[in-house]
Amino acid sequence: MSRLTPMDIFNKDFKHAIRGYDIEEVNEFLDLVIKNYEEVLQENEYLKDQIKKLKKNQGGSGAAANQNDDLMDQILMRLERLEQIVLR
Repeated sequence: MSRLTPMDIFNKDFKHAIRGYDIEEVNEFLDLVIKNYEEVLQENEYLKDQIKKLKKNQGGSGAAANQNDDLMDQILMRLERLEQIVLR
């Protein structure tokens, strides 16, 4: 499954049916979904950039460096899980 983009959500068309959902209400909700999804994507990219900078700037200071590596790996794993949840 490819990654869903905010434009995919925006451009999604639904079939009209008798006794279906209120179109305006659905559109308002989709606008909210798009806004929140964009924010999650931006935050995710920001955090990934921060992790890359930390890894680049950290020196090889033994045990402290290993702890930082472990912490950054845990953060990356959490970000990846968040992405998977959002993409479902």
